Amino acid sequence: MKKILINLVTTPESANLTPTILKCLYYQKQGLTIVICSSTKVKNKINRLSPNSNFNFLIIKNTREAFTKTEFLKESLKRNIKIIGLLNSIKFQKYDYVYSLSVLDLCILPFALKLIDKHIKWVAVFDNIVPLNDPGPKLIRFLAWLFFHISLLLLKKTDNIFAISPELKNYLITHGFSLNKVTITGNAVEGDLIKKTIAPNTLKYDSIYIGRINETKGIFDMLDVVSKIKIEYPKFKLAIIGKGDKPTETKFRHRIKQMRLTKNIILLGFIDGIEKFKLIKSSKTFIFLSKSKSESFGVALLEAVCCGLKAFAYDLPAYNNIYKNNEIYRFQIGDTNSVARVLIKTLKSGDYHNIIDKKMIDKYSWKHIAALEYRTLVNIL
Repeated sequence: MKKILINLVTTPESANLTPTILKCLYYQKQGLTIVICSSTKVKNKINRLSPNSNFNFLIIKNTREAFTKTEFLKESLKRNIKIIGLLNSIKFQKYDYVYSLSVLDLCILPFALKLIDKHIKWVAVFDNIVPLNDPGPKLIRFLAWLFFHISLLLLKKTDNIFAISPELKNYLITHGFSLNKVTITGNAVEGDLIKKTIAPNTLKYDSIYIGRINETKGIFDMLDVVSKIKIEYPKFKLAIIGKGDKPTETKFRHRIKQMRLTKNIILLGFIDGIEKFKLIKSSKTFIFLSKSKSESFGVALLEAVCCGLKAFAYDLPAYNNIYKNNEIYRFQIGDTNSVARVLIKTLKSGDYHNIIDKKMIDKYSWKHIAALEYRTLVNIL
């Protein structure tokens, strides 16, 4: 029986683990033995979300949660040093595949395994690029850009890369990756869970945002939109699902108070699973003003559309292959006046349902993506 090592060594408990679980369940049905390298907290969460999965685990002990980017750098370095110390015992387990995301902290283990075990095949999911000029502190942006380019060098050792969009595949090809070693797989939503979630009779929120509390996600533009809507709708309520590093969250909360929006903004923290979809379906609209050139898909945006919400977003190139029939409202980056104006018009109309939802929900499934990935795994052995 073939074995696959899923590298989640630095993945935090707050990450969305559902896509990984669904893929692993599919692999397991095809006869692969699943071993997940993670912290104890991530293991417990996976077992809680999928109690009958029977995955095996390679646990990194004595880990701690990181609340700032500096803490994350230190913690990820510590975890990678620990796992590298176990290389010989990992090699002894005779894995056929190692699977990872393309970020640097998750590339170190597969890269090291490839150096000592020519038998093992490394596949990685490539889901975004990191531009140097994205919004945010300059030092942090530079380090993110630098780490991204180091990860590109390590990824040269992969046997196949799963790019989630044609644009990302083209990016890899122009940076020296072989055409036959890059597979376009796409991204998906939890369709079954969305269908199971019943919309309430009364909508609780006027709008909702799901994503990281991060400047690149347009969080401060979002506050600007709310302040404009508040003039006409003083009781407008925007729910926010997501977390960020401590400095950014602190700055965000301060800006909310400064703009006198504390009664308009409801910070819910990280929520996933059916509770997340209940909250989406408890909202009239969805707002997602990511302004980053590194935005490659926008899963939360697609989830909102599939839940039947009218969604408002900046016009990014990544959306061109997904939304071809006006499934979302698109605006020029930074044009918060237009976003607020169309949102107000929608609230006045009382028509909140996006009729495209059923067409989109079956088009983007994790089972389909898992099947594409599995076919690649079989072909590269």
